[in-house]
Amino acid sequence: MFPCRWVEDFLQDIKNVFAKYIDIVSCLDGVDTAVLDNVKNLCGSLIDVVNLYYDGRKGDAFVLFSTILNGNTERDGLFSSIGCIDVNPDEFYYRARERKIGVDFSIKDMFHIPLNKRGIVSTQRYSSPGYPCLYLGNSVYSCWEEMRRPVFNNLMFSAYKVKYTFKVFDMRVPNDSDYSPEKFIQTIKRVPLMLACSFVVKNSSDVFKPEYIIPQMLVETIISNNRKITQHEKSAIDPDVIWGVIYTSTHISNDFPYGKKFLENIVLPVIESNNPSHYCYCLASLFEISKPSCYEYESLKENTTRMFWKKVGKEKTEEEILREQYDQSKMGYLEDKLKNNQFETLPHIVIGCPAKGISLPNVVGATTNVPVRSSAPFTIEEYNP
Repeated sequence: MFPCRWVEDFLQDIKNVFAKYIDIVSCLDGVDTAVLDNVKNLCGSLIDVVNLYYDGRKGDAFVLFSTILNGNTERDGLFSSIGCIDVNPDEFYYRARERKIGVDFSIKDMFHIPLNKRGIVSTQRYSSPGYPCLYLGNSVYSCWEEMRRPVFNNLMFSAYKVKYTFKVFDMRVPNDSDYSPEKFIQTIKRVPLMLACSFVVKNSSDVFKPEYIIPQMLVETIISNNRKITQHEKSAIDPDVIWGVIYTSTHISNDFPYGKKFLENIVLPVIESNNPSHYCYCLASLFEISKPSCYEYESLKENTTRMFWKKVGKEKTEEEILREQYDQSKMGYLEDKLKNNQFETLPHIVIGCPAKGISLPNVVGATTNVPVRSSAPFTIEEYNP
């Protein structure tokens, strides 16, 4: 069932996928009538969203979709069932760009598309035209597959080393642990949304891609929720703010044995959409970024022969075997070099308070703590209007 593929009509095929999923859930032990009804209602509502979008009522479609996710209270929306994960310090992600002869890339070139170049931001699975997002893969292999397999030596890569913990909604294909007793019902409830976001694009050259309707609305809902939070309640760097989505790539192939563990991507929509520096300071504060490099450059620095696809011991688990094979590949080799390359941070300063500001108690000498993330030393000066 993953990734989802369709033959003729997207709307009919999403109905077929949901019907098949409902049949599977109805046969599972431990799923009561209430849970099955919840799944049926969710599938029906997501189909209604697509119908509204097809009917030209995009605003109505978004209102319905955001209601599905947020609910009428904090506990009855789908967001409470999706669950989120922490992306933790010292984890590595990667970003790739095709290199051009005579053009050197800086770490800024490896960041999201600049805010003053919105015109080149095209439609992508989780982002709408004109709104930059930062897409990262959990492996060099994932980046290569997402770019539709260009010539590997023609790609420049940077490693992103996480500096601060941040949260993302978990839209990955469930693994075995997600079906443990404590997570079973939550997983059953979130799978329809994951499936609706996981249809393989049938016509990649088309301007409109119906496969992107639901995932783009998911990110738009996250953006809308975050704006409400950061305007009045919390700062963008508050630990409770959910920054984006982690998802499994639809570009799973039998040509390589690595599987979905090596094909996880993160999408982070910009939080500052009108920064004069033309990039989002909030996103910049999350990462150290390695100097861009490519396999050709790194291999030319060495005079050694490496053995690829070396035999590994039978006593190892399948996951350990795949990891060893990957580490011995060109992609694993390049990841190792990137992790040990020179890292820098884009210039930024982020002040941890909501947009409306903060209020001090009306007491002489009263203080409050405000977190600040900065790429360089800073001073705070008294403002006298």
